[in-house]
Amino acid sequence: METEFVLKTLFIAWEKGEVVVGPSELARKLEIPKSTAQKILIRISRLGYGTYIEKKGFVLSEKGIREGKRLMRRHRLVECLLEDIGVGKEFLCEEASRIDAKIGEELEKVIERNYGKRVTCPCGKPIPSL
Repeated sequence: METEFVLKTLFIAWEKGEVVVGPSELARKLEIPKSTAQKILIRISRLGYGTYIEKKGFVLSEKGIREGKRLMRRHRLVECLLEDIGVGKEFLCEEASRIDAKIGEELEKVIERNYGKRVTCPCGKPIPSL
């Protein structure tokens, strides 16, 4: 499972006030086995994005929060672009998830230039500032 996808999931939980995310919770969110979720949290911890506390869960570090903000900003700005080209509101998040990790630097700059002043995505969620 891609690190970026997991970090976005952990950041969304953090935005909602879930400071500690355990393997059971991550497994439920990602629809994966608990043992796999635990391995992912340990791996993400080793990359410096947070701390995995045995029998408690994962807590994002400052590095993890920064990266989560960057990833969610890109995702939500992509949603803005997709809305402008006519993608239905009910499909925005899913479609943005399919492409946000794949866009190149140049396209990201263009999206930032055109939508970077927005404070919320089409779904009404805040677009993190960097």
